[in-house]
This record gives sequence, structure tokens and C-alpha cells, in this order.
Amino acid sequence: MGWRIMGRIFDPSEHDWAGTHAQVPTALAYEDKVRIFYADRFADGRSYTTYLDVDRADLGRVVYHHKEPILPFGAPGTFDDDGAMPSFPVRGEDGRVLLYYSGWNRGVTVPYRNSVGIAVSDDDGSSFRRLYEGPVLDRSPLEPYIAVTPSLLKEGDLWRMWYISGVRWVEVEGRFEPVYVIKYASSADGVSWDRPNRLCIPPAHDREAFSHPTVIRDGERYRMWYCFRNSEDYRDGAGAYRIGYAESVDGLDWRRMDEACGLPIGQADWASTMTCYPFVTQIDGRTVMFFNGNGFGRTGFGWAVLEEPA
Repeated sequence: MGWRIMGRIFDPSEHDWAGTHAQVPTALAYEDKVRIFYADRFADGRSYTTYLDVDRADLGRVVYHHKEPILPFGAPGTFDDDGAMPSFPVRGEDGRVLLYYSGWNRGVTVPYRNSVGIAVSDDDGSSFRRLYEGPVLDRSPLEPYIAVTPSLLKEGDLWRMWYISGVRWVEVEGRFEPVYVIKYASSADGVSWDRPNRLCIPPAHDREAFSHPTVIRDGERYRMWYCFRNSEDYRDGAGAYRIGYAESVDGLDWRRMDEACGLPIGQADWASTMTCYPFVTQIDGRTVMFFNGNGFGRTGFGWAVLEEPA
């Protein structure tokens, strides 16, 4: 069982209209295409969400580039006035596309803070407007640092979410670095969330940080991919992100199995020092991962197919 990297889909350095990154690829399937939302950056570091479309029959073939942001920055002082990065798209019961996204703004004592917002599209995912000006997941009495990057499943009337929760900032070589873990929440409406402060995967050490969980239901098991790193030397160094893996029978208690189905570095030159930000989905009978490589998305994103014994 393992991932076969099929290739790189998009490299922002090859396009003069693109910014510096193509980060956190996040996919939604249509009848004849797959739309991949991702975050680009302006030169001043602010991030914005845009997308490209690939042929559903050939996920490596781009058929359309959208060259503009699809959601404007939040008003000054709001949670997303410095950027919005896609986390999870879903079709609502009314057919409109909802996009859960990570909003952020710069900090003073620490570099930034993150929260979760919801945007809605009235034109089938081509442009979006905020459903609310404020976040639907934010810091709380039990989670005082960060709440961001959700992965969602809707099972009957229950919305289930796995998300990143900050547990501390640690000072490394004069700079504060975030440490975060994966937690669980549930909701009856996808807006108001019950957050029991439930940890999904205990870290291997107190400076290990997780990011970007993505969860699918596969028969009688839940399968989660995520990325994990150290707090030291993680910018394409020895502690850089790797994509890991866990399984659960109920979506609550997880068994970490990184070696069984993670995605190590070194299988492609653009992912030679880092693999990160997986988004896993099932398309036409295949389990597909869209992911970033080196530089947190500076080298763009690619795709891989899960090969498992019959």
C-alpha cells in the first residue's frame, strides 16, 4: 500500500501572472472536471484564494486557470484581513458551493493568528462571498491560540470536523513558532460547533506540530492523512513537514500509522525536502491526493494515486 506520485499539476514560477505560492490545494469534483482551489501570495505576504480546473479524466491536465482572487480580503480589523486560504469545499443542500477557509491576520507578539470562516458561491464555485463577517471557529476558553484548517464529513444530519488547534508558541532561535494538534468537533448545521477539546493523535514529542488533516470514510474505517513537522529546522530542513497517516473505527480514537500510508520526501524533485498539506478525495473509483512539496507551496502542487492490494 502506498502513493504513486503522478506529477506536478501547477508551478507558479512558470506563470508571470502568478504570485509566489500555490498552497493548500483543495478539490471539488464536477461532472467533467475537478476544481482545485489553492492559496497564492502577493509579494507583501498576504494570501488569497484562487483556483484552476483539471480534466476529470486526466487530473494532470489543466484546462483553465483563474488568475484573480475569488474572495476579497476581510475588512480592516476582521479575522481575515491579511488573507484567506481554502480548507474544504462542499455542496450545500441548496446546491450552492460552500468553502470553509482559513482566515488570518498578522500578530504583534507572535507572527499571526488563524480562524475558520465560511464563504458561499452563487455561481457554482467561480466566485465567493462571506457567509459571515466573523469566524465560525476561533480561539476559545479551552483553545486559546489557534483553530483552523478543517476537514469535514457529513453523515446523515451530523456534520463532523477534524481541525488544527494551537497548543502553544515556542521560541526557537529568537522566533516564535506555533505548535498545533488535531482535534475533533461536530455540528447540526455546519456553523455552530460542539468542541469537546478531544485530541485525535497524541504528538510524539512536545514540539511536534500537525497540520491540514483530511479524512475520508472507507467502508468500516475512517482514514486520515495530515502533515507533521518538528519546531526546529522545518523550513525545508531536517524537521520539515512529512505527510502521515492514521486510521479509526469511529472517527474519534485514532491509530497513527505513518509508515503504512504516508508520503515521504524524495519521490519528486519539487518534493525533495518537504511533503505537506494533503487533500485526499475519491474520484471515479480512485483515492487521489493533491499535495504541496518544497517551500510550503513555493514549488506548486501535484497529485498522487493510492495503490493498494486488490
